[in-house]
Formats: sequence, structure tokens, C-alpha cells
Amino acid sequence: VKNIDGYAGQIEMGSGELVGILGHLDVVPEGDGWSVPPYGGIIQDEKIYGRGALDDKGPTLAVLYAMKAIRDANLPLVKTVRLILGTDEESGWTDMKYYKGKEEIPQFGFAPDAEFPLIHAEKGILHLEFSCELPYMEHIVEISAGERANIVPDLCRMKLRFLEIDLLRSMLEEYSFPDGVSARIEEVPGEELRLVFSGVSAHGSLPQNGKNAAIYALKFLQALPLNLEEKDLLNWVLNYPGQGVNGEGFGIAFSDEPSGKLSLNLGILTFKDNKFSLVIDIRYPVTFSEDQILKPIRNKLFRQSMRLNIRSSQHPHYVPKDSPFIQSLLDAYSLVTGLKPYAFAIGGGTYAKVLPQGVAFGPVLPGEPEVIHCPDEYISINNLILTTKVYTQAILNLALDPNYKS
Repeated sequence: VKNIDGYAGQIEMGSGELVGILGHLDVVPEGDGWSVPPYGGIIQDEKIYGRGALDDKGPTLAVLYAMKAIRDANLPLVKTVRLILGTDEESGWTDMKYYKGKEEIPQFGFAPDAEFPLIHAEKGILHLEFSCELPYMEHIVEISAGERANIVPDLCRMKLRFLEIDLLRSMLEEYSFPDGVSARIEEVPGEELRLVFSGVSAHGSLPQNGKNAAIYALKFLQALPLNLEEKDLLNWVLNYPGQGVNGEGFGIAFSDEPSGKLSLNLGILTFKDNKFSLVIDIRYPVTFSEDQILKPIRNKLFRQSMRLNIRSSQHPHYVPKDSPFIQSLLDAYSLVTGLKPYAFAIGGGTYAKVLPQGVAFGPVLPGEPEVIHCPDEYISINNLILTTKVYTQAILNLALDPNYKS
């Protein structure tokens, strides 16, 4: 085992060419809506609940126990199997940047941080921040929604002023929200009115699976008697970053055969003291470039004073489906599970991108619910055991001495 200056850790066994397995120990904020303590590790109904149970501590421990099973069985390896433990996957990947400067990077391997059977292509990822200072807003005092760009916000809070509370109440009663979306007046201190809008959270790579509280809040605001500056701001947000989940507003609704459609999530929205900030998460197809995404967006900024900042950028990643390495992993999956093996593409970004020939491999099985980044995140005990068996067989397929006879 080795601690790489607190940025990452590694656990390895065997000798020879490196096989890399990259898990991460950091998590997104727990958020609201939990029915159990989010860090309690509660076991109910044959499931382990907790933030990180599925993303990504549970699967990372599955790899560790797979390695232990191989060691305890005294099976001979002809490669070095290295489990790398990251600490910043959900934010800026500073851990992997540091790690690359200190340690040898395996040329191939997998990240146990997505779905089975196997993910061979990952879209490019851009986190973009739009910010500017605005003139005095007569009615909008504050807006706050979202904590991370890669999560669909399930809450949006706002403070309004110089509006009749009876008007707001009647409009809320008459306004038609979709299932899963609601709004309420929280309190009325002095001249300010406080509203809270609730939606449905989801992973930012799958914004269609959520209901963005910020977008529904702004749509409701549009119906209020606001001034021109306020309406212009709402119109820009809803017509460009807030229109559709595939980049339709910015004219970047691209797609390709290996990886499918571009996705766009409005992840963070803040307005306070006349300072506006909005952060979006874009996942773009593997055959497109970052410049092809940024150019149309730069042409649609709210005003000349608006700043566009690239918070983070990951280029697309692609390993051909017919790679012998990929076939070894798929063979392990089908042998253990009895399920059909196939490779596919996702919009999520995993540590597979750290390796030249890296793929994402489990732990979510086909047909299982996607609870990553959601309240009551869990991994079933049956899945954890099955996943450990798959990873054990995968390591053996990649690193077992071919001359070994059982």
C-alpha cells in the first residue's frame, strides 16, 4: 500500500506490467430527502444505504476484496494489479493530476464506477460558469439553486419584494406544475417574500431523469409582473441554457453514432447583491471538439459584460469495442452473471479517462435503478457480492499466469 501525499492511495499485488483499477472515495454533498442517515451505512431490505455506497466506495471495496480472494487462493499473477484510490473525482480531479506527476500510470484498466456490462466511450465534459453584475432589480432579491454542476437541482430558493402576497398565493394555487415539482411560500419577513421550489434530483449526465427546480422556478417568475431587466434575465436563462436537455437553446444539440446525444444540465444558479452566476454541465459526443461546443455558446452571452469561465474540461474518451482487453472484461461479466455482454457509451465521466486504454466496468446491472447522486443512495448486498465475483474473474482474465492449471 502507498499514500501519495494525501492526494491518492494505491494497493497493489503481483509483478510485471501494470493493470490499473481506479476507484474514488470522495462523494457529492448528501443533499435533502433522505429517509435514513446519509452516512450511517444503514442496512435495510438487503441493501446498504449511504452517500457513496454505490458511487464509489462500495464498488471500490468490491475490487479490494476481489484482490484479497485471489491472494488468499495463492493464484499466480504475471501482472501487477494496482487499485488506485482517488479523492477528488466529483470535483476537479486534482488528485489524478498530482498522481500522474508522482507515479507510473497503467496503460490499461477499468473504473468500477458506472454500469455493467462495459462502457467503452465517455463523452467530453465541460463545466461552464456565466457571471455578470446586473442593474438594480426591483422585485428579485435573491435566487439560489444547486450545489454541483453535475447534479440536477432539486431545490430553488428565492427572495422577492414589492409583490402582493395574495397575488403569489393565488398564482401558486392556479399554476400547473408537473408531477414531482411543487412550490410554497416559506415565510414573510417584512417586505420580502420567500419561495421554495422543489423538483427531482438526478445525475447531471442524465438531466432528462430529473426535474430541475431552478428552471421551473424561473418559469413561474416569468408569469409575475416584473420589470424589463428582470424579464430579460429570465428570458435569457430559459431560452439558452434552460431550453431542453440536449443544448437546443445554444444550438449545440449534437449527436454521433458511438456516443449519442449531447446533454446539458443547469446545475447552479445564484443571484444576490445584483451579482448573477450560472453553472452548466455539458456532456458532448466523442467525435466533436471542445471548440465546436464553445463557439456557439460565446455567440449567445446575455450581454457584453457577461464573463464565460471554463471551470473544468475533460476531453472525450474512446476505446474500440473489439479491443482484446474489452473482450476479456466482457467474458468475465458474462461468465459470472450469465447475462449478455456488450459495450456502450455514456455521458458520465469516470476515472477510466486517466488511462490510455481505460473503460468503466460496473457496478450497476442492466435494469437496476440509477440512484447515484440521489437521496437514499444504496447498493444491494446481492449486487455487491456478484460484483466482487465479476471483478475477481476480470482480474484473473487480465493478469493470471496462463500456465497455471487449477
